[in-house]
Amino acid sequence: MPWLYRAMRMEFRNKPWGLLPTMTVAIYLGELLFAMTLATILLAASALELSTAIALFCCGLVSWTLAEYVTHRFVLHGVAPVQHGMHHARPRDGIDRIFWQIWLAFTVVYLTAGGAVLAGVLVAYAWYLSLHYCAHHNPVLLPASLLKHHLDHHKFANRNYGVTTKVWDRVFGTMLR
Repeated sequence: MPWLYRAMRMEFRNKPWGLLPTMTVAIYLGELLFAMTLATILLAASALELSTAIALFCCGLVSWTLAEYVTHRFVLHGVAPVQHGMHHARPRDGIDRIFWQIWLAFTVVYLTAGGAVLAGVLVAYAWYLSLHYCAHHNPVLLPASLLKHHLDHHKFANRNYGVTTKVWDRVFGTMLR
């Protein structure tokens, strides 16, 4: 994903500390690289037949998009609206921590569904990290329709919960019309 590296490199410019990344870049890029590396290892180590591994990998991709939608809609807007509201109010503010809960959930996915499914989830998670980062820090790199979908969510918080896809907003009737 060279376009993401270019986007993150733009944050390095004109910083008094030179080439040191901001905490936001370090966390997004670190998690993205770790997720992609782990997905590659899981697929390489799989003893599954190729067609089975591909099918399970695709199940992981789809599972992530649904989990992303459900978590965003019901947890971030329902259970933790104050904390998530800060992101809506100041979307360009830096991220200064890794959310350990997501990695705990990934462990549960691995233990219950296996490595091929987790590999798909991790690749979809890396895609989510890339899209969400670019939506707030370098929007010119995103497809216009996905960027508009996400930015509309910041204007109308009860619509457009999907970040990586609009599918679940269509399915559950939360797409802004």
